[in-house]
Amino acid sequence: MDRWIDFSSFIGRISIELSRLAADRKKSPEGEGLNADRISAVFWLLVGGSALTGSISLGLGTTREPGSGFLSFLASSFVCLMALIIFLQSLKKSPGAVPSLQDRWRGAQWKRPLAVSLFTLGYILVFGILGFALATFLLMFVLLRALEHLPWKWALIISALSTGFCYGLLRISLEASLPKGILGI
Repeated sequence: MDRWIDFSSFIGRISIELSRLAADRKKSPEGEGLNADRISAVFWLLVGGSALTGSISLGLGTTREPGSGFLSFLASSFVCLMALIIFLQSLKKSPGAVPSLQDRWRGAQWKRPLAVSLFTLGYILVFGILGFALATFLLMFVLLRALEHLPWKWALIISALSTGFCYGLLRISLEASLPKGILGI
């Protein structure tokens, strides 16, 4: 229960800071009080704080026997730390030096990220049917051919090597269960 109280006071402090920044924006002739860096930093602080609270409630365990929340605790701590650094850096910058949120998205190239997202979605959809090895090989091959424009020979070699490495690491070294799919491997 104390964790939730700490988290709610953390959220309260963030909302007070957002209110202060919004008030500064109204006073500022440039209207840059609430810039893109601060908005994104506050967002990631909230996401990281929420994940941090959840991972603590799962239990951190000990150094010899980490609990189920240990890795998510480390990851969310890193997210909070990076967001805090970005937030503090944004306070030091002059308003004219920091681009606005609209400036950050102007001229964004969406083709490659959209293609990677769609290929990854396709990978997720066929993962259980084709199995880990074939689905991963196909994903790597398509990414290397379509987005990196590698020659067929290199795309095949790199796809086979990376799939073999991942299969060896996950299945053989870590003994993780992976879907076998239609090839049975």
